[in-house]
Amino acid sequence: MTRRIDHTLRRAARHGAMGALLLLAAGSTTAAGSAWADGRGSSPVLRLDGIGPLRLGMGRAEAVATGWLSDPGPGCELGGPPLPVVYKLKGPKAPAGIVGMAQFEQGTLRVFAFSAGVRTSFGVAIPGGTVNDLLKRARAAGLSATSVYDETFAGRFVTVNRGGQQVLGAFAEKSALSTLAVPYVPVCE
Repeated sequence: MTRRIDHTLRRAARHGAMGALLLLAAGSTTAAGSAWADGRGSSPVLRLDGIGPLRLGMGRAEAVATGWLSDPGPGCELGGPPLPVVYKLKGPKAPAGIVGMAQFEQGTLRVFAFSAGVRTSFGVAIPGGTVNDLLKRARAAGLSATSVYDETFAGRFVTVNRGGQQVLGAFAEKSALSTLAVPYVPVCE
């Protein structure tokens, strides 16, 4: 395990991050190019600070009031109390086709992770995107991007940084991305 991935995994465990791979496995899948609920076009854009009306750093009550969140539940227990709270992005105002979660730590929105229905501002979609697509397009957008294979998870973690700080993460068991996340792929081990 490299130091970067090891640091990311330790940080995720310390913050009690829910394993996106475990949580999102329970969700349904959709076809590429999922549409907004009101027919405005292709998959919603996953920004480096959030999606739709949701932004990293929002309080829980404000985020729930957007109508995008549903089904709250406890996050990963391995980080100890206080446990994070995890919501599905399946609320009545959320676009159809999104399969993802939002994680709150001590009442503040800290992480998004998606397995379907979104695309980055530089055009990498899930499903459909690959590790190489993400690396090339992130770099073309002026961001630094690396990919490291991790034996523990039997896949590649992609880390995208801006100004030395991680702003986007991804995971792929092979070439195709299975998770896109802001700012990092949460894990629970």
